[in-house]
Amino acid sequence: MEAKRAVAEKARTIGREDLEGRIALEERRALLVEQAAANARTEADARAYALAAMMEVLTKVEPRVLEAVASTGMGPEQLIARAFQGLAERADKIGELNISPDLLGRLLRKG
Repeated sequence: MEAKRAVAEKARTIGREDLEGRIALEERRALLVEQAAANARTEADARAYALAAMMEVLTKVEPRVLEAVASTGMGPEQLIARAFQGLAERADKIGELNISPDLLGRLLRKG
């Protein structure tokens, strides 16, 4: 009887220690998640600050300069499309514009 009691007590002790260990592990996990969330917020704040600073600088730059910078990686077809877009935007100021079939054919073949 005494041996059964000792075994049962030992089992309870082991169970309690196991439960306490799992609780401690979960507490550490919760701290890790909390710290990861705080780090993510700090990183997001830093990115937002950098973006706001960049936007502040860009608001002072002339739009034509920004367009020129944006077009630096464009291919010839994209540049031609932008040129036609510019023509279309100023169509009211253009009296007459003739595009020869040869030019149009070359532009279409390149694209």
